[in-house]
Amino acid sequence: MNALPESADYLNALIMRTVQETNILPVSSACNVSCVFCSHHQNPPGVLAYRMPPRSVAEILDLAQWLDPQQTVVIGESATRIIEGEPLLHPEIAAILTVLRRRMPHTPLQITTNGSLLTAEIGRLLDSVRPVTVYLSLNSSDLENRRLLMRDPEPARALRGLGLLGAAGIPFEGSIVAMPELTGWEDLRQTIADLARAGTRMVRVFTPGFTRLAPDNLRFSVDFAQKLAAYLNQECRNLGVPVVLEPPLLTDLTPEVRGVISGSPGHTAGIRATDVIRRVNGCEPYSRVDAHQQLLQAQSPEVLLLRGGAEKTISLDKRTGLSAGLVFDYDFDPHQAEALKHSIRRGVGQGLVVTGTLAGALMARVLEQDIEEGHCRVLPIENRFFGGSIGCAGLLVVDDMLDALKQDRSANPNKVKRVLLPQKAFDYRGLDLTGRHYREIADALDLEVRLL
Repeated sequence: MNALPESADYLNALIMRTVQETNILPVSSACNVSCVFCSHHQNPPGVLAYRMPPRSVAEILDLAQWLDPQQTVVIGESATRIIEGEPLLHPEIAAILTVLRRRMPHTPLQITTNGSLLTAEIGRLLDSVRPVTVYLSLNSSDLENRRLLMRDPEPARALRGLGLLGAAGIPFEGSIVAMPELTGWEDLRQTIADLARAGTRMVRVFTPGFTRLAPDNLRFSVDFAQKLAAYLNQECRNLGVPVVLEPPLLTDLTPEVRGVISGSPGHTAGIRATDVIRRVNGCEPYSRVDAHQQLLQAQSPEVLLLRGGAEKTISLDKRTGLSAGLVFDYDFDPHQAEALKHSIRRGVGQGLVVTGTLAGALMARVLEQDIEEGHCRVLPIENRFFGGSIGCAGLLVVDDMLDALKQDRSANPNKVKRVLLPQKAFDYRGLDLTGRHYREIADALDLEVRLL
């Protein structure tokens, strides 16, 4: 069955859920550049993605009442099927930010921008709505390379904006979609160095993804992510700023520090990249995410860390709720891990946990004990619908899952009693990105199917 939602009602529901569940405030899908790596250019036919016209100030403020003022409000990103745009392109962005700040005087704001509209006037606006952090999608600090990557007709404006943020002391983090086969490896190193000199807190380097519909010049080798990780570790580790690869190549939960933000409590205390956090106030972290959360919530914690095979105890001078400034790769939230294990153990018979190929090894590590005890198996599934290099669970569709589950049943007849599907692959109505319901899998296989 193919239950396509009605566009207007469905879009409004998606917007509301985005606000309530992720604290993201959508303002517009309009964009003023056309990045060669933009995923929306390569979507196969039938993908349900939604463009949102600029919301009126009244509509946005009506949505704002559902935001959590205790959490950072994010503008310019998407966690659903709504296509994100350039928020500073909204004609009423000044009014939106000003009223948001008036309603929530102390709530941190996070604004993601491509930087092309970072004028002196916007700088003054951002300064007036602090606390605010800018996530700057720079991609290249070379004018011609930025024009090549983003089809930015005036790339110098973003570089001037980069200097403006640094000079004004507005906290910002840089991001780069790594395309060295188009721009050269040295451009990647130089862009990170330029971001560091301008005062970025950290740099996120994204491995570009491509689908089966991508042109040849936007495809990269199977081992590109490993090459990129090696380059960042060898050539970019000592540029004076934490550099994080997204998505990270993780196979374990070891809480190793990826980097330390300059001037932070962790930096002042002498914590370094590659240190492993063994204990925070005597508590052993479950994962990198857990280490970050424990440090965030602790008041002047005592930290036992492992450095070069030797343990070392360091005290941090920080308040509860203040970041320690330690940067970790994102792995697994301990509460999500416990919920996953509980869901597996409360069923009868062996469960099959479906995930994408990127998370297969890490998921197996999280469920190691349950796998050993025969409660479950992990089945990483290829994203055949999107194809190319896509390997995340959120982009799996019903056809991908059905084909893989049928093959698994042939190889392991009568072993699996339950199938646990990734919830992020489905919307609130249970529909995948092509409008098909996950119940089709239950009907076709005559198995219990649940979302995790």
